Amino acid sequence: MANITVGLIPSPDMPHKMINKIYDDLPKEIRHHTGKNDEWHFEKHIASIVGTAEHMDKAMDIATNMKKQKEWDYAICITDLPNLSNNKTVVCDIDIANQIALISLPALGAINLKQKLRHFISSVIQYMNSNGSDTTLFNRRHFKLTKFKTVIPNEEDKNKNHIRIISTSPLLGWLHLISGMTFANEPWSTIFDFKKIISVSFATGTYISIFSTPWDISLDYNYWRFVLLMLLSIFGMVGWLIYSYHLWEVKNPKTQKLYRYIYNFTTLTTLTMITLFNFITLFILLTISTLLFVPPDLFSNWTSLGSKQPTVVNYINLIWFITSLGILAGAMGSTVENADKIKRATYSFRQYYRNKQLEQENDDDYSGDEESTRYAGRKQTHREEEE
Repeated sequence: MANITVGLIPSPDMPHKMINKIYDDLPKEIRHHTGKNDEWHFEKHIASIVGTAEHMDKAMDIATNMKKQKEWDYAICITDLPNLSNNKTVVCDIDIANQIALISLPALGAINLKQKLRHFISSVIQYMNSNGSDTTLFNRRHFKLTKFKTVIPNEEDKNKNHIRIISTSPLLGWLHLISGMTFANEPWSTIFDFKKIISVSFATGTYISIFSTPWDISLDYNYWRFVLLMLLSIFGMVGWLIYSYHLWEVKNPKTQKLYRYIYNFTTLTTLTMITLFNFITLFILLTISTLLFVPPDLFSNWTSLGSKQPTVVNYINLIWFITSLGILAGAMGSTVENADKIKRATYSFRQYYRNKQLEQENDDDYSGDEESTRYAGRKQTHREEEE
């Protein structure tokens, strides 16, 4: 029975949070996969390793040095940066000779992420432990639609020491990547930074709801108009946030075109999710106020309903209508509570921030003291920055 130590190097924020969730389960998972009674020990070391996706090739060398310094048997980096190869999504890079792996967390998608990451880490360790003899480890029950294949990124590597695991389907690979990056941005964490917009939207919606004209309009509108108005309000807010806070990354010699497209699209999906959460919040608040301000009898007498009593559908249509107008007015008439948090929801800003941290902390030099190494390149989380 051997004592084996595995070093886990998660980036701050989402990778670190996901590792914390599965950390205690990993030894049992590894023993189950390998079928051996070896003693598996895991150690965590939080570090960004590299600041940008364009420098992902340096991560393996940095991790190798860290592994030697820490005297680990295996080392696995988990990053929240995208990794692409020939326009295909890279899930993992594995250096069998040095027993090093680099996992791109967004490539695993946003659904069942904890189970997928736990499975993938155990599969990578098992793959390295078997010296690359089993390539079927990565296609298991947690990946029902997505299939993976191994490729050799360097054709000159005749010994196949470095292999790369990519998604065989470009479409599914990209869908997983964008959804995973959106999930890593944690759009739900910024809901409370929209208090001003929600307040203005609620005030606007409440004011509109006391007049009978919106009631009549909501009775006559077709559903495609409701949907169009809702989309206009949501993307109106998204566009306003991007314009107001300069969240769209423009052409930059430091960022490759493909990655720039990915970051901007992820910014769009993240802000859309944030706005949807706020739309639902406002819908609930206006439901309460509408039921108070618009009693059934008044709704009937002041609209074309006449003697008919309004139905639940009539009320839903009315609330839907005033919520869309309220969101649109709130977006144009107010600002968010904390602009920095909105900026941190974009990968371009996060990369800029981490690059600065990496330059200051000199993350390449792991021979320094423990504390500077531990937090090299670290991007503060929302809670830490507030403290």
